[in-house]
Amino acid sequence: MTKMINNKVSLKYCLQQDLNGYQKVSHFFSRLKNVLVTNPINTQYLIYRYIINLRYSEYHYNNSLLSGYHGVKAILHSVCLIYRYWKLRRISYKTGVQIPPNVCGPGLQIWHYGYIIINAKTRIGKNVTLYPGVEIGHKVPGGPCPTIGDNCFIGAGVKIFGDVHVGDNVTIGANAVVTHDIPKNAVVGGIPVKIIKFKNEK
Repeated sequence: MTKMINNKVSLKYCLQQDLNGYQKVSHFFSRLKNVLVTNPINTQYLIYRYIINLRYSEYHYNNSLLSGYHGVKAILHSVCLIYRYWKLRRISYKTGVQIPPNVCGPGLQIWHYGYIIINAKTRIGKNVTLYPGVEIGHKVPGGPCPTIGDNCFIGAGVKIFGDVHVGDNVTIGANAVVTHDIPKNAVVGGIPVKIIKFKNEK
C-alpha cells in the first residue's frame, strides 16, 4: 500500500520509481525535445512535473506543522509546502489531474492529458497506471473510499466508488464502473464491472 514519504531517502526512492515511466522527459534536453519536436498534443513533460511536485508536497506535508511536528524544521517544511501546493495547483489547472498527497504509492504513471479526480481518503499501491477520465472516491460525502492494490491498470473513464478493495495486478477496462471488491489478478470491465478472466488463465 501507499508508502509515506517522510525523509529524503524515501523521497528519492519514490521519485526514482516514478521516473521509470517518464524517461523521455526526465532530463532537460529530453524535455526540450519533447516540447519542440514531438507531437504538439504530447503533455508528458507537464504530467511528470505534476508528479514531481506531488512527491515534494508529500515530503513537506509529512514533516510540517500540519502533521503535528514542531520547531524550526517543521516551520520550514510548512513554508515549502505552501510553495509546492501553489505549483501543484497551477499544473493541475493545465493537466486536469487532482491527486491529493499520500494517496498513491511509488511508480505512479499517468498517460495523456485529461482530468483524473481521486479522493484524499483513497489508498493506491505501487506501480499503478491511470488514464484520463478516472474518478475514485466515496459514494456519499464523508463515506469510505476505495483501496487499490499494487501493479494495477485503470483504463480511461473508469469510476471506482465506495468501500471497495481492488486486489493486486488487476486490469480495469475503459469506462468500467466498480462498486464491489475485485480479487487480485483479475481482468474486469463493464457497467457494473464483471470479471472477464484471471491473468493466470489462458
